[in-house]
Amino acid sequence: MEYGEPIAVRTDDGWKVEILHQGKSISRLWIADRRMRIGAASLSIGGIAGVGTDHEHRRRGLALRVLNKSLQLMQKEGYDASFLFGIEDFYHRVGFSTCMPEHGFAIDTRAAETVRSPFRTRPMKDADLKAVRTIYERHNALRTGSVVRTRTWQRFPMGSGFGVSAMARIVYAPGARERVLGYVLCDDVSDRCRVAEAGGIGDDVNAAIVGFLAQRAVQLRREWISASVPQDHAFAVYCRRLGYRDETRYPRNAGAMGRALDWTRFFTALAPELAQCWPADAPQQLCLRSADGAVTLARRGGRIHVREGSSGRPLCVSDSALLMQLAMGFRDADDAIGAGTLTGNGAQLTLARALFPLRVAHMSWPDRF
Repeated sequence: MEYGEPIAVRTDDGWKVEILHQGKSISRLWIADRRMRIGAASLSIGGIAGVGTDHEHRRRGLALRVLNKSLQLMQKEGYDASFLFGIEDFYHRVGFSTCMPEHGFAIDTRAAETVRSPFRTRPMKDADLKAVRTIYERHNALRTGSVVRTRTWQRFPMGSGFGVSAMARIVYAPGARERVLGYVLCDDVSDRCRVAEAGGIGDDVNAAIVGFLAQRAVQLRREWISASVPQDHAFAVYCRRLGYRDETRYPRNAGAMGRALDWTRFFTALAPELAQCWPADAPQQLCLRSADGAVTLARRGGRIHVREGSSGRPLCVSDSALLMQLAMGFRDADDAIGAGTLTGNGAQLTLARALFPLRVAHMSWPDRF
């Protein structure tokens, strides 16, 4: 059976790429336009979502054709990188590598019931969105993996999973019901009491969130309250005092995966973060080389300038998948050096350690694609 070439159509939020057969879409995916942080840098990314092929047309390589067309499109359109949330052992075929863990923790409902706060909670309204976005941006200003929520951000599309309905509550002080002090988004389901996102500063705000969750967990008859929140988030740090069970997972060739589309463009977008990490007494130039090519990073006047190609002896990276993992902080330079997949001279490796530290990366579930 012969199939036509994949086609791309612009949507309100990005692109749809599909293969048509006899006028019907038989294999397709969507690209969601996002801005995502790596430390102090903000990158333009294409989030790949909804990859699928109709059952009767599977095992013919159509999904790979649609993926390759999408990567070509994103490179042409000037995206800095592409990310997706993938099944195991498939997307590495087109250059994606796992680069973010899945964070979570759980607290005992009985411990949560002991918490008291002078603040209260109420359902979130549309009028609260601006304040919620401000709190979110404050918490995630330097959070690698977090999506930048612009002024056009309007809603929470889901809870702690694709297709999971959610409810949002606002924290307020008695007598100031309309002033948003914090918020919590939790799954609106009966089989668990799970937080998808939370925000707010101070013990009383976090205690109000925990108090609401305790009431909900009792109503649902759940012994544990869980949260899809990284361990260094203010809400998670507060909950440590209540007793804490970590649920962080590091998938292999699955989960949150990314790939750069053009390394020169990628590192140009990453330059604000590199400038902050680059030690003053380090060499002023670093050449990086992988199987996909080379780039040169040069520090001049406190800014990082990036050009394609290398001059001088490069710092060699085994493959581009490792380079993405280093940039995202999923692995650090010492790990790669120990594995023999990052090689160079002493000064280069010392600089690589500074530029590529471990990071607690996280993308909130409601922002996923």
